Formats: sequence, structure tokens, C-alpha cells
Amino acid sequence: MLRLLAQQPFRGGRAKSETSRRGLIPTCTCPNVCHTHAMKLGPKTGRNAPCPCNSGRKFKHCHGRLLASQRFQAGELAVSQLKPQFVSKIREVRAQVARQTAWSRNHGEITPSLQTTLSDGTRLASAGNSLWKIDPDETWHGFIYDLLRTKLGVEWFDAELARPEAERHILVRWYEDICHRELDERQRFSRWVPAEDTGATLAYRSVAYDAFCLMQAMSLTPKLLARLRHRDQFEGARYELWVAAALARAGFSLELLDEDDRSSRHGELVATHQRTSAKFWIEAKRRTRKVDQVANDAAQRRADVQGLVADALRKPADHPRIIFIDVNLPPWAGGMTEAPWLHQFRSSINKLELQPAYRDRDDLSAFIMATNHPYHYTSVIRPDARQHFIGTHFNMPKLDLDTLEQSQPVVMELMRSITRHFAIPDQFL
Repeated sequence: MLRLLAQQPFRGGRAKSETSRRGLIPTCTCPNVCHTHAMKLGPKTGRNAPCPCNSGRKFKHCHGRLLASQRFQAGELAVSQLKPQFVSKIREVRAQVARQTAWSRNHGEITPSLQTTLSDGTRLASAGNSLWKIDPDETWHGFIYDLLRTKLGVEWFDAELARPEAERHILVRWYEDICHRELDERQRFSRWVPAEDTGATLAYRSVAYDAFCLMQAMSLTPKLLARLRHRDQFEGARYELWVAAALARAGFSLELLDEDDRSSRHGELVATHQRTSAKFWIEAKRRTRKVDQVANDAAQRRADVQGLVADALRKPADHPRIIFIDVNLPPWAGGMTEAPWLHQFRSSINKLELQPAYRDRDDLSAFIMATNHPYHYTSVIRPDARQHFIGTHFNMPKLDLDTLEQSQPVVMELMRSITRHFAIPDQFL
């Protein structure tokens, strides 16, 4: 906390007029020649001598302070003139600033975890509003893996591991695969090799990183943690976790709406853009499919989202709506514009707009962010690294796409953040 220790009177500002009602002595700010007093200034006048301008003050307190020759001159120091520890500290600070700049550019507005090692060798790392003790040689990935396991409950993990493999929670099965591939002989997660990632390892790591991001932005609520542990609710809870983390990475503060309030329908949260204070009503929807089963038939591969959008619009909103929808389909190796589900997605949005209940209803409008996170479909094989995202709008006939950057800068900034900040850090700051 900053505390005011002393306060000096302000000495700057305009020169006082000779006709000042308070009778203050006039001053002049002309640097080399005082035209007001027709006086040449020079370094030969003694510092303690009366000022030639007849102000009645000493030269050093009047025009003498304007002379460059009498002021402190900044001088460049060679590195060789500094003590080695000073040079080392300066370089350390510069490297830290560079890493923070790179972190923001690559990972968004999330505060990175800070770490330090105490004199007794204890290593600490921050997450949320807490410090966590970690092993001296633990990796960043190991830290977030164990952080998620701790928040969900180590006892819960162990109980799931005791079940037959087919009955274990899918998150625990992902964790088993990541342990198999990344744990070394000292039980440290030091064997991560990007080329050996699978759908399971990417799936668990992305959940762990999103949980860390939400801890940095606000907290992991008991309600969300309980839903993540619940087999039937995990799918929706995991997507809500990603949406909240993506908003936090885009520079939004988050306010979770009361899920226990059954008196009215409402969205997941209200997001406030910290730089502009713009508020948005947020809803997260995901097409329901079995996360541990590959969609093989045509019915499972559908991307009709009419029902999801309609359900979200039926909830009252006090701010402009942003609806996130995950189509939950297998990965597509081609470009986003060629994704096989894209045409059906757009068609379902257009059909809903034309229905009488929604046509020309400005109060039933929304920005829609469509995603496809396909890790769970690729299980133990190398997945397509590209997650797909597209932004569109619903019931906004007056929206001009050519001027969207000017009319909706916060929405554009959010979409840019989603596309740029998918990558998960691979080391501490």
C-alpha cells in the first residue's frame, strides 16, 4: 500500500505577475536572457550573490537555477564501472520485463505464476491468491497438473483410480495417460515432448491450464469443481471453464451469476472489459455427445445449433449477449472455411433468424462464438493441432461488417484473443 510520507509545496507553474495581489516577488523563466529585466545571465555571478534581476533573492534560488552549467548533468557509465552484482541485477530485470511482454503477447492478459526460492531452498509458486510449495526441480506443466488434481481433490482422484478402467472418470483417464508419457523416474513431469502429445495429454493439459487462468482471474468455485467431478456434468462444465478462461485471457473481469437462484433463468456470467468497462452477458453451450466415444454416424456429426441458440435467447439479459457454442465434433484437418460442419451451422442460425418469434427482434440479438475442441475424439493418437473457431452474429441486420472494428472494438478484440491465445505455456515465466 502506498502511503504519503511527506508533501512538498508545488513550486512549478506560471511566473507570478509583478502586480500580484499577494505581493510576491516576480520571477522569470527565460533561460539565457531575461528580457523582462533586460539582464544577461552568466556563470560568473556567485551562487550566493544577489540575483542581478533585483528580485532580492540569491542568484542560486532565482535565475541561477536556470543555467545548464549549474545543474546536475546525466553521465553515461560504462558497464565496467559498475559492480558485477549491479550489472547482473539490471540484466535480470530487463529479462523479466522481456518475458512478461512475451507472455502477454502469447498468452493474453492473465497474470503469470510468480516463483521464488527461499534461502533454505524452499521453492514457492503463486496461483490465485495463494502460494504453493513445489519441489525444487518441478516443471511448469507438473505444477498445473498437480494444481488441478489438488483443487479437484487428491482423494477423489485416488478413488477414481481404484475403479475398473472403463468406469473411471474421463479426466482421470487423461491424467493416467499424461503420467505414463511425461513422468520420469523421479516422479517429475519432465518428459514432455510436443511431438508425442496425444488427444488425452492435450485434453488434460488444457483443462489444467484453463483452471489456472480462472484462478488467476477470480477463483474456481465449489460449484464448478463439483460439476467437473460429476461424470454427466463434466462435458458442459469443462466448456464453461474454457469460456471463462478465454474471457480472462482477453482482458475481461468475470462475475459468475447465481446458479442456485431458481427463481429466474440467467446466463453463466457477466464479463466486463477492464480497459473500456463494456459489459456483456455470457452463455456457454455445448452440443451433447459422449466425450469418450467417437462420433461415427451422420446423426452424431450434425452441427444444428438452433435449439442451443434459442434456449440461450430465452434467458433475459441486461447487457449485449455473447453466446459461445461448441459443436463437439471430430477434428478437421483442413481450413476453417472448409470444415464440413460449417455450412450446417450457418444454415441453422439463418433458419432461426427467419422464424416469426425472432425476426426483427433487436432485444433477441447476440454475437455467437462457435468453437470445436476435438481432443477427446483422438484419445491416444496424435491429434490435429488446430482447434477451430469462428465468430458470427444473430439478429443484427444493421451491423456493418466493413466497420465492425470501429463499431464493436471489444468484440473484435475478444475474437483476436481467442485465435491468438490458444497456446499453453511450456515453462514458468
